[in-house]
Amino acid sequence: MAQTTSEVWDSHWSATQRSVKKEVVDNFFEDYPTLEMHRRKGLRMSSKGGKEIEVKLQTSGGTAESFDKYDVLNKSPVDPFESAFYKRRYYAAPVILSDTEHWENSGPERIFDELEHLGSNAMNTILKAINEDILSAQSGKNMLGYQDIIADAAGATVGGISSSTTTAWESQRFTTSTTFTTQTVTNIFDGIAAWNEVLDKCRIQGGVIKQIITTYSVGRAYREAISSQGYARTELDNAKGPGGNMLPPFYAAEVIADNDCPSLHSYFPDTRHTKLDVLSQANFRKTPFSSLQSNGQLAQLAYIVAGVQLFTDNRRRNGVATAITGS
Repeated sequence: MAQTTSEVWDSHWSATQRSVKKEVVDNFFEDYPTLEMHRRKGLRMSSKGGKEIEVKLQTSGGTAESFDKYDVLNKSPVDPFESAFYKRRYYAAPVILSDTEHWENSGPERIFDELEHLGSNAMNTILKAINEDILSAQSGKNMLGYQDIIADAAGATVGGISSSTTTAWESQRFTTSTTFTTQTVTNIFDGIAAWNEVLDKCRIQGGVIKQIITTYSVGRAYREAISSQGYARTELDNAKGPGGNMLPPFYAAEVIADNDCPSLHSYFPDTRHTKLDVLSQANFRKTPFSSLQSNGQLAQLAYIVAGVQLFTDNRRRNGVATAITGS
């Protein structure tokens, strides 16, 4: 039952200070592992400026032929080059505090630094938005996401290049409806087989997959699969339950469960070619505080800003499984 403070109660507790825990505990924001994966693995490229990101591509080849003596050879010129263009996208979250609240949040009476934690809240707000958009499709002024670069269906246009006309610009996909823990082949889980198929589709194109981003439901099914008969053994004389990582690697690929990942999906980005570009002047920075006195308000305002874009220079080396049912 929630306790309320009454006048009678107030007359008693006013003689004694509360025991206040100074740590501010986050009860709102989640973990954002996909964005963190791009940041901690050094998979971003910081640029100094520029309105767009341009990448040079080689999307076709010539024709080689065998010949002998005086055979007439092909003289047709080859133009295998294209460019993809990506617009920069910007995000901002405000940090604002009235002067009266700032004055009062000072001296020995201050329990925690309100302005500092408002800044942390704004930073987490930006991280939340960008992580959601990395795993979404682009709309409005948002950045591109995996649903654009590693699309569910063929024929997408990314960076201004249509994969319908430039077939080398098509990503890989596995679209068969699959239940991860079903066994069509004895002792082989269908989800394991589906992930292997996407891996091979990417590898055939020269892809190197070091991360698999999926849902918690699929991640749990994967964990169940590798903890089951034929994959793990428990010695009953000293049983301690399954050990190891919460999500063990799938061959050489780190498995990442993200709550923002679309249902039924597993993404296989080749992070050598699919990167998060961060503009160095807007590298998750706080702008200087400015006064709102011109608005007739005694308050201070700043923003946490980020200039980012997800881009790829080789779509064909990325893959997705679109219809895997987890636990």
